[in-house]
Amino acid sequence: MDAPLPFTSLSFTGNDSRFSNLPPPALRKGSGWRLGWDPARSPFVALVGGETWALELTLEEWQAFAQGVRRLQQDMEAVASQLMAEESITLEQTFPALTLVASGSATAWDLYLQLHQGRRGEGFWPAKVVPELCRALDQFQEC
Repeated sequence: MDAPLPFTSLSFTGNDSRFSNLPPPALRKGSGWRLGWDPARSPFVALVGGETWALELTLEEWQAFAQGVRRLQQDMEAVASQLMAEESITLEQTFPALTLVASGSATAWDLYLQLHQGRRGEGFWPAKVVPELCRALDQFQEC
């Protein structure tokens, strides 16, 4: 059974200029992951989640999350040709708001998230869901 989603009704009603170039509200989910975006829900404009957990993120946290995941993807692709099939690697992206850790092989890696500020929190996505999570994150390009 899916856990309740904090972003079940998404609506954009504000005219705040900080959000004028950002995508409209959205909630995307798949097997083992959830991503939500609603700029009208300040201060927590985004949602990230796994199979049994979810965290609401501020704009700063969401931007760091998106940037960090994209960097980890690029870094894993860059080292893929340098690793043997049985080798594993751990890469980290650290920001003032959060830390992301990718661990596994260059083609199949787990993703760990830890929030550093305010309410704090952590989450984890297993390697089998990370590719789909990353594809969904790409749909939020402007964030």
